[in-house]
Amino acid sequence: MSSSVAKDLEKKIVAWLDAHGNKIELNINEGELKQCTPTMFTCSTPQTFISISFKHPILKDKVNLEELQRNFSFIALNQLSLPDLDVPSNWEVQPQTSMSSFDEGVTIEAYENGRLRVTIVTQFFAIDGQQEQRNPTMDKQADEGTYFQVRRDIKGTIKLDMPLVFE
Repeated sequence: MSSSVAKDLEKKIVAWLDAHGNKIELNINEGELKQCTPTMFTCSTPQTFISISFKHPILKDKVNLEELQRNFSFIALNQLSLPDLDVPSNWEVQPQTSMSSFDEGVTIEAYENGRLRVTIVTQFFAIDGQQEQRNPTMDKQADEGTYFQVRRDIKGTIKLDMPLVFE
């Protein structure tokens, strides 16, 4: 059964990419960027996991747009959901960048009233999916039908508009 689910999802991804012109455009404004270390903020929701890192600690009482722009180090798009794509609850599907973290194509546009606005323009090389597994065997290839990957050159534009929440 898993094999047919994986094949069906792969076909659905191909159709989704064709319908969207190999572009992913996301506006993410739900959730918040929580400070997890003095130099890193993360957004973690069931559909999204993003980290933004800075070169030096960001202090709540001294934060401003210029400091955020000057000290920006990198962003990591660990998990992004695709809009209007129906995925079974026991599968995770997300686009993949060639680097786990990057700074190119990231523009910190505004910091007003405690909200950070960032635009990310990047390339994804694939969309992959994997079936959630309990206690997977480490260093073992995934079982057939529990993983798929659709490779394409995909242009991504992601706009974040979220509050920064300090420790």
